[in-house]
Amino acid sequence: MNFAKRSIAFVAVLCVTAFFESNGQSLEIDHGPYLQYPTTNEVTIVWTTTKKSIAWVEFYEEDGTNFYQSERPKVFATEDGLKTIGKIHKVTLEGLKPATKYAYRVYAQEVIAHKQRNSLFGEVVATRVYKKEPLYFTTLDPSQKSTSFVLLTDIHEQPDKVGRLLEDTNFESTDFVIMDGDFMSDFNEEKNLFAGSIDTLTQIFAKEKPMYIVRGNHETRGILAHTMKNYFHFPNGKFYYTFTYGDSFFIVLDSGEDKADSDIEYSGLVDFDNYRTKEMLWLEEVVSSPEYKNAKHKIVFSHIPPFGGGNWHGDVEMQNKFVPILNKANIDLMICGHTHRYSYVPANTYTNEFPILICSNSAKSNVQIGADKITVTTVDVNKKVLSKLEFE
Repeated sequence: MNFAKRSIAFVAVLCVTAFFESNGQSLEIDHGPYLQYPTTNEVTIVWTTTKKSIAWVEFYEEDGTNFYQSERPKVFATEDGLKTIGKIHKVTLEGLKPATKYAYRVYAQEVIAHKQRNSLFGEVVATRVYKKEPLYFTTLDPSQKSTSFVLLTDIHEQPDKVGRLLEDTNFESTDFVIMDGDFMSDFNEEKNLFAGSIDTLTQIFAKEKPMYIVRGNHETRGILAHTMKNYFHFPNGKFYYTFTYGDSFFIVLDSGEDKADSDIEYSGLVDFDNYRTKEMLWLEEVVSSPEYKNAKHKIVFSHIPPFGGGNWHGDVEMQNKFVPILNKANIDLMICGHTHRYSYVPANTYTNEFPILICSNSAKSNVQIGADKITVTTVDVNKKVLSKLEFE
């Protein structure tokens, strides 16, 4: 047998071997889908599979028809014109109509052998729509005058607590849920993320209502910490970002770590002082923007509070770099976590010219933004109301 024939035979054996090895375990959607960062004309959907696959979303404007009534538009997970091959899948649907309900379904097809030509594909899996309603999302309404959300913080991989805190939430009237940091303790393996809380959030609401992520100091720790962006959609690829609902403007800050960069706990692997300086310059631009200035309501989320904690290095960084900017920005409220204890810091308690709510790790905050006021009701895991605050 000459070299060319031996090469062809060898490739064939590899493909057959890969095929049979691949079929030792079925392809499955093991996490998700969950919704990320909806706007008036787009939304991002994320899910994972047990094997490397290409993936896509089929969707249509909800009109009462069956998913199988006609061919539905497909949008693939791609990057730079190439379909992505992997276990984490992220698709952004663009060009949508504002304030519109859409039905969707996610798919994946295993890639058994990735070759220059004649790649070998395996089975296809999808979320079910047969004898079951498809999943739905609704794009944002730019004329929306009220917003409702729930905030959780410092869950530290306790999914049962998540379930108890959210069990009486009316998601029909809730726009989103925000995780205000430390939903993980360390990110060393995927189960810290998914078994820790994201699977529970997905099961309860996140397939059809979005969740927003604030990075806490514990999400910066662990050998997978640098991969966290892969599992969520952060606009502009940053952990600090903004989003809007109607006439409400939200700023998500990344407060970084709570100790000095040189602390032995970080093994020389962090550079958060410089990072927060860059974030400070970004924040100055945000509060100077017309979108911010024209918003009626303005809320800031941060994991580490500038005041009300232990005045560690992270707190001091927040005080020096972010508070002076926010003092001039006419914000209505800052909501934080980190301390694991509920407390309220009224405006002008320290150098803060805005109120700061610090949420407990055993409570949720229900936030209602109306035309004239913001109402925050904090309820603990035993359904006891800890406080009801109003801001005008």
